[in-house]
Amino acid sequence: MAENLRTEYGFRLNAPGYITPAEAKAWFEDLRAKVAIKRGRPFGLMVDIRGQKANPPETQEIIKQAMGWLRQNGMVRSAVVLDSTVARLMMVRMAKQSGVYEWERYIDASKDSDWEHKAIDWITNATEPSKEEDAAA
Repeated sequence: MAENLRTEYGFRLNAPGYITPAEAKAWFEDLRAKVAIKRGRPFGLMVDIRGQKANPPETQEIIKQAMGWLRQNGMVRSAVVLDSTVARLMMVRMAKQSGVYEWERYIDASKDSDWEHKAIDWITNATEPSKEEDAAA
């Protein structure tokens, strides 16, 4: 089950494994409630999807809606931490479709042991995690 945690930079979403559409809806509702407290103030977002499996199209649609909604409600930058090429391709596609690609970066934790520091540095300081990684997309 996906979980939403408040952090000093905004929010951290942990979403390993397979997510059913019902779980995705519950996750998005919880996230909306937490983001609403910020009343439109800017925030950053870390999305940790290490270990994520391919989700059904209905779940992907909810995630895509959430991505666009987050950007419209104060998300300045997001970092997606993943550990597979398939997850990266899925997230890049959804980010482009939802209009958040420009503000999102992808860090492969299976290739970079400093992933958490790089993700937070992107979120808080707009420090690019890795140009090589972006070139591969």
